[in-house]
Order: sequence, then structure tokens, then C-alpha cells
Amino acid sequence: MQIEQLKQRIDRIEESADQAKQACQKGSPPSDLRESVARLHAQASAAKHAMEGQASASEQNVRSVVMQLEDAADRAMQACRNAGNVDPQLQQAVQRTHAEASSLKKELMQAA
Repeated sequence: MQIEQLKQRIDRIEESADQAKQACQKGSPPSDLRESVARLHAQASAAKHAMEGQASASEQNVRSVVMQLEDAADRAMQACRNAGNVDPQLQQAVQRTHAEASSLKKELMQAA
């Protein structure tokens, strides 16, 4: 995967995580879900910043960033399931972020 494609994918993940954070702020989800979404957003922002300005990032560094991002998305997804009745906008944003992060991780692992 080219570095520009990778940056675009991480940008989309960060945008979805931002939407989840905004949906969290509008509603009153359980604290576990709110914290998981905040961690996911922070991880997505960190991944985006790690990739900015990188003409070429080491493969190991990229994998590490994506693995951490996918782990944060897994935790947010689980918190969403555990919360039960969650605002549809929040649920969709978390699901979208999780799907993007999982897909990116899978592609990177297959390319290895």
C-alpha cells in the first residue's frame, strides 16, 4: 500500500472517530462508552499526526500505529455493545471507524 493511500485511510478513520466524539458530546452515553470513544479519537488523531509529513514511514511503525488504532476501535465497539440502547448516530460512527480500522489492519497484514 502506498503511503498516500495509507494517509487517506487514516484520515477517514480520524474523521469517523471525530463524528463519534461529536455524537458522544451531544448525548449522554455511559461513561465507559464515552471514555472508549475519547481514547479512539485520541488514537486516531495520534495516527494521523504520526503519518503527516512522512514521505515514507517504516513498515513496522505503520503496523504498530494501525494495530493500536484497531485495538482502540475494538474497545469502543465493545463498549457500544455493552451500553445497550445507544444513539444511532454514535453507534454508526463507532461501527464505521471500527470497520475502516479493521479493514486497514487486514490489508496491511496481508501485504506483509
